[in-house]
Amino acid sequence: MLPERKWETEPLLRLVAGMCFVISIGSLAGSALLPRAAANTIEGKFFLLVTNGLVLHGGALLMVAAFLRAHGIGWREGFGWRASGLPRTIALGVLGVAVALPFTLMLQHFAQRGLAGLHEQLVAHEIKSLNLKPEAQQLVQTLQQTETLEQRAFFAFLAILLAPLVEEVLFRGILYPAIKQRGHPRLALWGTSLVFALMHANMATFIPLTFLALLLVFLYESTGNLLAPMLTHSLFNAANFIALLYQRELAGRFNLQ
Repeated sequence: MLPERKWETEPLLRLVAGMCFVISIGSLAGSALLPRAAANTIEGKFFLLVTNGLVLHGGALLMVAAFLRAHGIGWREGFGWRASGLPRTIALGVLGVAVALPFTLMLQHFAQRGLAGLHEQLVAHEIKSLNLKPEAQQLVQTLQQTETLEQRAFFAFLAILLAPLVEEVLFRGILYPAIKQRGHPRLALWGTSLVFALMHANMATFIPLTFLALLLVFLYESTGNLLAPMLTHSLFNAANFIALLYQRELAGRFNLQ
């Protein structure tokens, strides 16, 4: 059962407008501060990641704080953060990632094979306007190219702590119940899940992340506590972070291709 409160329309629209502004400012700030010649270097890509990450997530937290203040409530009341039932919440959060990891890996495997096959057909028919060859996200490529402990620590902080907090608050904590409360439960479920997957801008991960988002909604509905989907999201990102960081070592140890 979700926390019993209704998100008002005017603060909600201000939040959405504020997030659009923050996204634009983050992109412009990074581009303006970084010399063009450095944009394609590892250091330049990492600088853009730091700038966009801090502006986007920091701005989002400020927008959410203003949103809650407009409703006269705090974070605990707004998102069901409470000590009662905490063991069950944690158990479901851990169970959630145990379900999410194998299913998302399977879905991503089939998605990559499908995209690769479609790409080969397009190439065979000399259709070059569409490039459907599966590629890793720019964020993933940057992570795999980092070498310093400081850079990897920032990636870990962003992926394992900050991103799950901000994304769960926005998608499951605010947007999902706001749409559902207005009489559109299916739109709330599928709309927020699809937008969440689209936000990551990668065709190979679109279906797996849609599945993950649906699971995160189920966890929030089951517990009424946003800590459950946050924990699943954080552990999911942590597992992927470790797998990407030590991809070669894991492939060698388990004889993976």
